[in-house]
Amino acid sequence: MSQIRRSGLQNEVIKFYRKCCRAVLKKPIETQNRFQQFVRSQFRQHDISPRDHSVIEYMLRRGQKQLEAYESDSVKDINS
Repeated sequence: MSQIRRSGLQNEVIKFYRKCCRAVLKKPIETQNRFQQFVRSQFRQHDISPRDHSVIEYMLRRGQKQLEAYESDSVKDINS
């Protein structure tokens, strides 16, 4: 069985996606589905070339800031 070799940046994106999914689990059960749909849509909405490292790094920084805001206990629901 061969293992897929990923770049460091690809691993960062996957790690960030998992972090977002774990953050969804900390939200009220009745809103988790909307948060999960929001996370998926945010990752799918951009058509970025895997070779465009600067854009990917920018999007990761932007996403991290957005995640920090949504992780707040005061945010109970999301309108996607």
